[in-house]
Amino acid sequence: MTEKKRNLNLDLIRCLALAAVLVMHYYDNSGFYTVTMDSAGDFVMAALRLLFTVCVPFFLMLSGYLCHRKTLSRRYYLGLLRILELYFLCALACMAFEHFYLGRQYGLRGVVSSLLNLNACGYDWYVLLYFGLFLMIPFLNLMYHGCTSRNQKLVLIGTFFALSILPSLLNTYFQLYSLWWNKLYPICYYFTGAFLSEYMPAKRPRRYGLALLAALLLFCVFNQFHFQAQAAEYVGVHYNHYQVYVIALLGFLFLNSLDLSGCPALPERLIHTAAELSFSAYLLSWISDGIIYRVFVPFYPQPEDRFLWILGLVPLSLVCALLMAQVVHWIYKPIDRPIRGWLSRRLGE
Repeated sequence: MTEKKRNLNLDLIRCLALAAVLVMHYYDNSGFYTVTMDSAGDFVMAALRLLFTVCVPFFLMLSGYLCHRKTLSRRYYLGLLRILELYFLCALACMAFEHFYLGRQYGLRGVVSSLLNLNACGYDWYVLLYFGLFLMIPFLNLMYHGCTSRNQKLVLIGTFFALSILPSLLNTYFQLYSLWWNKLYPICYYFTGAFLSEYMPAKRPRRYGLALLAALLLFCVFNQFHFQAQAAEYVGVHYNHYQVYVIALLGFLFLNSLDLSGCPALPERLIHTAAELSFSAYLLSWISDGIIYRVFVPFYPQPEDRFLWILGLVPLSLVCALLMAQVVHWIYKPIDRPIRGWLSRRLGE
């Protein structure tokens, strides 16, 4: 199939965002949030948890980076077709898993309702988020490109940062700032990605890498004392948190600055393929996570004894999810072709 050249740096970011999602699933299933962090190993786990919370911010910044030139058109809305087709196929697989493995009973009404409400998979909250973002993108772009200068665009980003992310900083010790608008964080990340697409600073990976490590260490030391070594407090360090925004921004700059021109052909192909499968693999990781952690957790009653297994369980779940996603894409492509052709003709394209 002939297609335009993919950007290897952006695909690498997408792949690492997918892997980071599965790391976050590991933390949800490992019992990390029940421990008291009183050892060096616990501190490392806390640092990794903060580092890999960039998963969803990376995806949102990629959307801004790649889609900020999209305009309102019939062709644009045809892009929903891929999202919905892949979602329905993955959702059917997840419901089959829940029925045959978890023993959940589905009637016809339940199946139809779950599919139409986009809640047929345990990880489908992101689909609802992205579906809404997709619908808003042409209008967000009008807002973004309505700013006629670099400074105006920075003010736009700063406004959404102040509404959605700044409260997590100003409310560190006291309630000083309203949390009413904090659900707007996807738009803040979207505009940040759009700005980086236009005004990407000089590619200095070493500088960005050192800044990333310094910020990560600083935040983790601060959190250790502020949270009084209670891992449960890390639940609040989420996508609309100032620490996550800083780490995501520096991580994006670092990865996008890497010189990958000498990457061998096989790793490059694997990165492109995994990036293409990332949406389906994310949804289908509900199956791989559901099997792996149900088998693994009972063997280690103490959460601390499970931490080292992050090195094996996350890659295992990732590979399984990607393999299932590849099967879904083999099914999806012959289904998509006639539907897309028919809709294109109906839309006059």
